[in-house]
Amino acid sequence: MRTKTFVVNPFRMNSYVYYCENTHEGMIIDPGFYTIYEQDELINFLNNNNIKIKYIVNTHGHIDHVLGNAFADEQFRVPILIHNDDLSLYKRAPEQGLLYGIKINELPAPDDSLNEKCILKLGSNELKIIHTPGHSPGGICIADFSEKIVFCGDTIFKLSIGRTDLPGGDYDTLIKSIKTKIFDSMDDDVTLYPGHMESTTVGFEKENNPFLK
Repeated sequence: MRTKTFVVNPFRMNSYVYYCENTHEGMIIDPGFYTIYEQDELINFLNNNNIKIKYIVNTHGHIDHVLGNAFADEQFRVPILIHNDDLSLYKRAPEQGLLYGIKINELPAPDDSLNEKCILKLGSNELKIIHTPGHSPGGICIADFSEKIVFCGDTIFKLSIGRTDLPGGDYDTLIKSIKTKIFDSMDDDVTLYPGHMESTTVGFEKENNPFLK
């Protein structure tokens, strides 16, 4: 399995393509591709590596993570997936955009709702959905435990955590999510791929994250 990171849009958000080298099946996690240059960069990468996108997954519904959903929907025509608790936030993306001076049209409706019973398959790998509310009500992580990789959205960052001062955020809920769903449930050598900034590991954050001491 391979991970390709694209740093995109005015929010410098990490969009990921996670794909199987053998079957060339892939998924886009948080399609924030906003400019034509960013969109072309994605398409060129997929074409050059013969990757067929199977899913589009949003870790949550904040505007920086959904800016490219309409583009991705038109381009790939595959299921758009998001947790049901963030649907109202997702639908308000145009309103969120106005707060930042960004024009965004109504987003395509998600095709299905994610929950912790969902398993997404890429090649022979199974990806588990982990509900981690706090940054937003429907925030999720996407875990491939066979590879010791977790895409954690804006739940946790290197030496930081997701904001909780936005609508739907709650500090105590977020801290509980991180401690119970990540720290208590994952090995220290699991790599965390966040929605912003560089990757980190569970063990490093346990030892060093000032919000979680």
